[in-house]
Amino acid sequence: KWCKQRWCYVDPCSCSLETRPKVTMYLPDAVFAGMSLYYSYETCESKDYFTEKYNVNACVNQKSKDKCLSLKLKRGGNKCAWTGAACLGWEIVEHPLCKKLVEVHSGVSAPRRLATAALAAVLASLMA
Repeated sequence: KWCKQRWCYVDPCSCSLETRPKVTMYLPDAVFAGMSLYYSYETCESKDYFTEKYNVNACVNQKSKDKCLSLKLKRGGNKCAWTGAACLGWEIVEHPLCKKLVEVHSGVSAPRRLATAALAAVLASLMA
């Protein structure tokens, strides 16, 4: 079911949708603009049937502060951050570009599709 859904890589700090973006599991060491790569189904107007079942280490799947903060990036640092109510990607909660969105939307932050040649170049180099 999830395989037929559209998704895309997104900038977690760009806009606000109800569903929060998730840190990618396929390219865990990839970085764009100093942040982990995030993906979203909602940005592409699809339902996310993937994350809950197959990306079990996604921040949004961690239901306690301890589990949330225990997830680390291979390159070092925290993968996730606890908002007091939910576990989100670290950048969404702590990155200066994202903090304003978290404050404005009371912890609900989400992505906008990245339509830049730079992202395409980064992904192409990672896939090569």
